[in-house]
Amino acid sequence: MRFEYFAVADDETAAQTIDGGEIDGSVGSHVVDPASVLGQLERLLGGPVGDDGLRSAQLVAESADGARLVIRLSNHLVSLFGMVRPTTLDDVVRHWSLSRRFRRADPEDLHAFAAGLNQLCKGSGKRVYCRATADEAELAAALAPAGVGAGVGSGADPDEPRPLPRRR
Repeated sequence: MRFEYFAVADDETAAQTIDGGEIDGSVGSHVVDPASVLGQLERLLGGPVGDDGLRSAQLVAESADGARLVIRLSNHLVSLFGMVRPTTLDDVVRHWSLSRRFRRADPEDLHAFAAGLNQLCKGSGKRVYCRATADEAELAAALAPAGVGAGVGSGADPDEPRPLPRRR
């Protein structure tokens, strides 16, 4: 997966990025998943301990083929991470990097990502989003089993944000 984090004014503008085009000012990662990994970051910053991370992000748009999702980060996470000072960022990244998810990640890459995300979260008056794009192998695996797209069209209010599906 490729994760691109960016800031825009609203959900409608964010949803327009579903086409896969270039996003100005985005911060990219192949490791920092907006639900589980950012949920860990939120807990480090004082978020709910019992949260499994899914409150950290809400689905805004999904491409027809399921290859791309646009996800809005929670206001709580954006506010918390936006308040992190550059002098504290090193400590936050050091603790965050202890996650099993980052075992093989270069600490400098994680720090550069965190610094970029921190800048996106600082009071720009915009919301922060992530566009997740699956690679070819992930698409093939996702299309093979039955039940792809479960939960879509479930009759829920379309204006209400939907939680991200859990990974299997």
